[in-house]
Amino acid sequence: MIYKIDIKDKYILDAGCGVGFGSLLFAKNKAQKVSGISVSDLEIESANRNKNKYDFDNVDFEVSIFEDVPSCSYDLIFCVESLKHALDFDNAFNTLLSGLKTNGKLIIVDDFFENEMTKTGKAFMSDWNLNFLFALSHFSNIPREFKLEAEDLTHFMPKKSLLKINMQLLFFKLLNKSLFKKLFKGGLLLDKMYAEKVMKYQLIIITKEV
Repeated sequence: MIYKIDIKDKYILDAGCGVGFGSLLFAKNKAQKVSGISVSDLEIESANRNKNKYDFDNVDFEVSIFEDVPSCSYDLIFCVESLKHALDFDNAFNTLLSGLKTNGKLIIVDDFFENEMTKTGKAFMSDWNLNFLFALSHFSNIPREFKLEAEDLTHFMPKKSLLKINMQLLFFKLLNKSLFKKLFKGGLLLDKMYAEKVMKYQLIIITKEV
């Protein structure tokens, strides 16, 4: 589905743009205007440095939150592995929906946990400071004027040995506590949930039809 999305001449919001590589790719492929937002000053500083390497006048970066997205402003809103970090999912999600023009699309690509909460899941949430894990049920009550399509992209994820992951986790358990340890341990826990087949990598496209 993602390959069928035309970005030419579109107004695009890259919500959770990181250091701007996705936004710059949209700009390069002739989007009308790209707005990249992140809550991180450091990410936006890096995004602007990356922008300065190119001669694009159709992309801007700003420190902002999902809840400040203006209504009816964008043809496409991309949330690539960013919406799960929202402090208030319902508020952020509804604001992003309201930011779409008619026929606009909200595109979410992220990890989806389709299982009862496990010890591994709780540890992953703690290490990455998440308030929740996505499930398709989060999108079951969208307003009637929106149409939802979903595609499982898990087969694109690299396959890793559960035994190797557990050995690496044991190694990290022996390290002193640090931010470095938490970030990398969180990544291993995510790998473990994929290896155990309780996590899926999903593409969600929500279209505003009226």
